Parts: sequence; C-alpha cells; structure tokens
Amino acid sequence: MSKRHPGSRRAHQEAPTDPDDIFIARVLEVLNWARANQQLVTILGVVVAIGIAGAVYYNGYRETLVEQAAEQIESVHQSIMLQDTEGAKNELIIFLERFSGTAYEGEARLLLGDLYLQTADAQQARQVLEPLGSSPRDPIEFQGAALLGAAYEEEGRLDDAEATYLRIADRSELDFQIRNALSSAARIKVSQGDGEGAIQLYQRALDTFEANEAARGIYELRIQELMAAGVSQ
Repeated sequence: MSKRHPGSRRAHQEAPTDPDDIFIARVLEVLNWARANQQLVTILGVVVAIGIAGAVYYNGYRETLVEQAAEQIESVHQSIMLQDTEGAKNELIIFLERFSGTAYEGEARLLLGDLYLQTADAQQARQVLEPLGSSPRDPIEFQGAALLGAAYEEEGRLDDAEATYLRIADRSELDFQIRNALSSAARIKVSQGDGEGAIQLYQRALDTFEANEAARGIYELRIQELMAAGVSQ
C-alpha cells in the first residue's frame, strides 16, 4: 500500500481564508469573466457612457430652463406693476406652456388665477388654480386654495368652495390662514341659512386666539349677531 505524504492532502482544493487572498481571487474571477465576455463588457461600457452623458445634458438643460423661467416670471411681475393685465395674462399662459414642472409653476398659476378673478373670469381662474390648490400642502398651494375657493364661489359652486376652505383650515399651520378660511366657510354657511354651522366655524376660529387677544372681538361679534338673529349655539 502506498503512503501519502501529510503535506499533500488536497491542498489544491482548500479555499483561501486570508482576506487579501480572497480579494485577489475575486479580482481574478472578474477579469476572467470580462475576457470571456468582452463584447458584452464593451456594450455595457457604451450604455453607461451614454447614461452619464444624458444625465449631464439633462442637468444642464434643467438649469437653463429654470434660469429662463426666473427671467420670464420677473417680466410678468413688471407687466403687473405696469397694470398691463392682458399682457401679463398672455405671458403667464405662454409661461405655463413652456415651464410647467419648474419651481416657478406654482407662482405662475397663482398670479394667473388672481388676474382671472380680478377680471371676473371665474371659470378660467378655477381651471388654472385647481392643480395648485385642490390639495394644499405648502405655502403657495394654500394661497392657491384660497383663490380657488373664491373662484368656486364666483361660479356658484358653494359646496366646493366650503370644502376647499375647510381643507385649508384643517391642513394649515398658520393661524391667519386658518381664521380666514373658517371665516369664508362660515360666510357660506350664513348664505345658505345654516347659522348654527356658521357659529361653530367662528368658534373654531376663536379657539386659535389667546384669551387676551383683541382680534377675538371680531369673531365674538359675529357669533353675537347670529345669536341675536335667533340662532342657538
């Protein structure tokens, strides 16, 4: 029977355990795979290069677009200052066609919606403002929602207007926005003969004040007027 030398026990089959050896082994595996798949590696390299070039181009394009939008919105403000309402409207319509999706879209919608309301075109105002103010979350959207509520009122859509004002009151963190929205909703309640509902909304507005704030008197007076008219709390 032949004897095997102790040092020859399957040494060639043992996996390396040293971290450096493992790293080198992995590198060799990658290199061997790359040699065996040279065409695929070339294609992947081209795809990656195209992707990087595309990302660089897109970033540059977006930066240029934002700069152009800023210049255009400044031109709109100048037209408004000069009381060129129709010129400002036309500029804003073109602006929304070219620069929708930029950081200035909200401001443009707010300005255009306001101009439409000033010229008694509630339907156009609503169409412009709905994407901005239908579900407000940030400051400019809350401003848009307030104008949207006014547009609904002008169109006679009082339920939509009230719902819009109440969304502002429920979501805003600014007391003045909450009070204005609740006051507008209460005004609609009064116009519909729901004095009790109006009192409840005015009471919500009162709850946003400190006990000694003078402005509480406005809302307390409105509640007293409704109660004097026979409405009970």
